[in-house]
Amino acid sequence: MHNISLVIFTLSIQTSVGIFGATLFNIHVMGDAMVQTPLAILSTCLALVALGLISAMAHLANPKRAPHAVSNISHSWLSREIVTINLFAAGIVLLWIYTFADLKKGLFFIEAATLIFGISAIFTMSRVYRLKAVPVWNSIATPIDFFGTLLLLSSAASTILNKFVLEKIYEPSLTLLMILSLGLCLKVAAIFLTRSIQHRSKNQFWYKSSRDKVDAQTSTHLLRAGLYITFVTLFSAADLAMTDFSIFFVLISFGVIMIIETWNRFCFYDSFCRIGL
Repeated sequence: MHNISLVIFTLSIQTSVGIFGATLFNIHVMGDAMVQTPLAILSTCLALVALGLISAMAHLANPKRAPHAVSNISHSWLSREIVTINLFAAGIVLLWIYTFADLKKGLFFIEAATLIFGISAIFTMSRVYRLKAVPVWNSIATPIDFFGTLLLLSSAASTILNKFVLEKIYEPSLTLLMILSLGLCLKVAAIFLTRSIQHRSKNQFWYKSSRDKVDAQTSTHLLRAGLYITFVTLFSAADLAMTDFSIFFVLISFGVIMIIETWNRFCFYDSFCRIGL
């Protein structure tokens, strides 16, 4: 459980960027580029970024030295990650001010720049973990997994925000379901890519035997993939129906997806701890 701060950090930032991106996508699919991003969405994104950064600070041995993390931006992916996350947060703050003041000039440019910073933050975050000492991380599975999380959690969270917090400015919600489906595909692909890499890796020495290794890894990966598919399908079906009764299934499905995603991220960090690094 000592990696909980990193789990909160990565999931919060990925969900924040995803919610913002999904919102812009829905707005522009409607063909109205001048619709402002709702304050409820911007406030949610900003709160998630703040939660993520606070969690990252908690992971440091000496939080007072956190400003030094950006001092090596020309060579360090960690420095680039922190810079891009803060640029994304700054863009959200600026958009919040724009929306609150009902300004229009330059809105599209700020939205586009903020989204680029957000996507860059997720990319640099995935690059931080591309370590040769950890074969499971040093593969295409890591960015696929991170962007899958972005799409999966953000589309589900945006659907709930759209149904219960905002006025329904997006109709229909099929665009969010498309994002949800793409996120599911990426997550399942990342799981089986990781399984394949673990099977080939020489670092998986903590299992008692090769048979135990294959059985334990395969059953765990299959279980996670199956749960993802089951509850994303349930979420999609309940969202499309969207009756008073189906709301219950939407919330339950989202909660289970979040739990599976958290479990998946703990497994991700566990592969680092188990090889003794």
